[in-house]
Amino acid sequence: MIIDFLKKCIDYADSSIERKKKRGDDEEIISEWNAYRNYTQYALEEIEKGDLDHWFTRPESKAEMEIDMEELDHASRSQWLAAAASPRPLALVSTRNGERENLAPITSISVVSNSPPLVIMSLSQNRDGDKRDTYHNLKENGVCELQFLAASQKSAIDADLAGKSIEGSEWELLDSDGPIHPLAVVVMRCRLIEDNPLPEGAVARLLTLRVESMVVPSYLPPEEGLSILCQHGMDRLTPSPQDWGHIATHHRS
Repeated sequence: MIIDFLKKCIDYADSSIERKKKRGDDEEIISEWNAYRNYTQYALEEIEKGDLDHWFTRPESKAEMEIDMEELDHASRSQWLAAAASPRPLALVSTRNGERENLAPITSISVVSNSPPLVIMSLSQNRDGDKRDTYHNLKENGVCELQFLAASQKSAIDADLAGKSIEGSEWELLDSDGPIHPLAVVVMRCRLIEDNPLPEGAVARLLTLRVESMVVPSYLPPEEGLSILCQHGMDRLTPSPQDWGHIATHHRS
């Protein structure tokens, strides 16, 4: 990404220098642009050779202190669990109730079996003790789509908006009518198999879904995986822990 950025800077500098020459701009200004262009070219060559790799080395954390989870309050416990099991892929889960389409951003999702293709999803309840529309819709008609979005700022903003509690359909908050988001990279069409309570008084329900079909960008699966939007930590939506981030502000539970 840095290499691509520097190459674009060089291309922009070359174009700017050419325009300034044609306009007959002051030679001192053109000289400054040439200096910028040459410095950027030199930096690009250093990065491509690996001479600056040490610049991008981040300090690593080390597990040194043990904490008793029972001694933590809910917020601290949530933050530590989210920080440890992170990043997590974010899926916009689309369901329907009659004619109304619903949408909810969920990160408590994991593939647990390849054959048969099974996914588990944990659905919590809100602060008033009410279960999500996603849960009610799944119990009513048994189907949903897990939509994994492109790793872009627009995807992050839409995922954040979809977490806002409203009376109507969450699609009304987005620039789309659904049921498939235009920035979806891959969509899993799923059927509800099991609905189980979690032990020890947990309020969330654990749902097992079977992936019936997938909408994908190509027939052959990419060996390197797909670049999709994730959650890192509690509220940061990002392609990776070391990339740009959007802080989600809408929460239902």
